[in-house]
Amino acid sequence: MILLTPALRALKCAYPTAHLTLMLRPLVAELMSTHPYLDEVIIDTKDSHGSWFAELRRIVSCVRDLHFDLAIVLHPTSFRNALIPFLARVPERIGSNVNGRGILLTQSCSDRTDLHEIHRYLRVLKRIGIRDQPAHLEFWHTEADCHFVHQLLANCGVSPGDRLVGVNLGTTWQTKRWSLENFATVITALQNRFDTPSILTGSASEIPLGQMVQQMTHANVINLIGKTTITQLGALIERCDLYLTCDSGPMHIAAAVDTPTVALFGPTNPARHRPYGNGHYVIEKPISCRPCYKRTCRRNDSPYLCMTEIQATDVVEQIIASL
Repeated sequence: MILLTPALRALKCAYPTAHLTLMLRPLVAELMSTHPYLDEVIIDTKDSHGSWFAELRRIVSCVRDLHFDLAIVLHPTSFRNALIPFLARVPERIGSNVNGRGILLTQSCSDRTDLHEIHRYLRVLKRIGIRDQPAHLEFWHTEADCHFVHQLLANCGVSPGDRLVGVNLGTTWQTKRWSLENFATVITALQNRFDTPSILTGSASEIPLGQMVQQMTHANVINLIGKTTITQLGALIERCDLYLTCDSGPMHIAAAVDTPTVALFGPTNPARHRPYGNGHYVIEKPISCRPCYKRTCRRNDSPYLCMTEIQATDVVEQIIASL
């Protein structure tokens, strides 16, 4: 959703009086409901416990009733996302021609998996004459979010001028994860070198990860996992002087708020998914089977090798060079 922002901004600039609606999953509805370039969101609950066909009929009916003039299919691979505006009889339907969905579109382009995802989305808009748009990211946290973070850190003994390193432990894929022992080693090394507290960030489901890391180090760890909303998380990451993370959503938030980021990459390709912009650094290892884009490792020998080969010393050295 964060990487979509340049494309949404370009659409709003090209059609400033248009009503721009985004169809999305419930998981990201809260984040996108306050997006600066959207007028409305439609919730697609295709993964609910009800009938897949019934939900398809519901969302098609919803789209048809809103009488859209143009549908932009920005999801790079989903056949369903092209099928919905086709069945809803949206007159113009634009997207990339992959997985046979070109027959559902009125205009299409070939896909480019060698581009960063931001440019992959922007490339689709060229089919309707939107070209050479700025690709910088934005994050839409508020002054209230910044004030909340200021108070939260003050309650933890952090002063406004203190140097902070943010650490994101979790990812959605098991194959993207780095070991908690390695994170603890890095946190300890930074404490010994800089006497700098590490701020643990993440969602409520990742609270156990933070608790385990705290048990692995004597360093000053401020565990704020599960204590912020997603927009407050943006304000918290913005307050950090550096952010350490695997390939994840918070990594892109860090890039959007211009916090220098050290990102650890395994099964995915940094050319497509790296933190966008300047001042960020990717650590990866040349393992023959990567990038595989698998959620579970298929190696019989040395599973998760692409992540286990990244050493704590590699990360500490890069953070020292970046701070």
